[in-house]
Amino acid sequence: MGGRWQAILGYLLLSLVGIAGRLFPHPPNFTPLEALALYGGAWSARPWMGIGLVLLVMGITDAVLGWHSLWPFTWGGMVVGVLLGRYLFRMANLWQAMAAALTQAALFFLVTNFGVWLGGWYGLTWSGLLACYVAAIPFFHYQLLGAVTYTGLFWFLYYRAFPALAGKSLSPRQS
Repeated sequence: MGGRWQAILGYLLLSLVGIAGRLFPHPPNFTPLEALALYGGAWSARPWMGIGLVLLVMGITDAVLGWHSLWPFTWGGMVVGVLLGRYLFRMANLWQAMAAALTQAALFFLVTNFGVWLGGWYGLTWSGLLACYVAAIPFFHYQLLGAVTYTGLFWFLYYRAFPALAGKSLSPRQS
């Protein structure tokens, strides 16, 4: 199978994992989306390909789950993950991949809950912002666990279970 078809198949599989992970029952925020964003950035030949991957998954799943006023923040939080995986962390190194997962989860938490605060549900004051973040803490551990679990799983499958993939068209950019 040629490199182009292998890349298309890889993106299709990643999309299906992201869609299934968001639509199938799961603990709140425990999804593969953050890992998908990180590796979408790291493995894509062009930045727009990773961004397109996460926006496609978010668009399909939001269409099924229902549109919401926070979509610019949730989608934007996923784009941040693509940029982290592409420019900040070397995802081929397990420890950097774990650091990327923790960073992505924290940034997603900050961005999306800032969107909740802007919605006015907690009052547009500093104490309202603090209350918003405090109220979201009980959901954050699931998000951290999901980000670390799926990032580690993707890393293991790509670099250890199927190491031949790491030398093919979806491998991280050389830098």
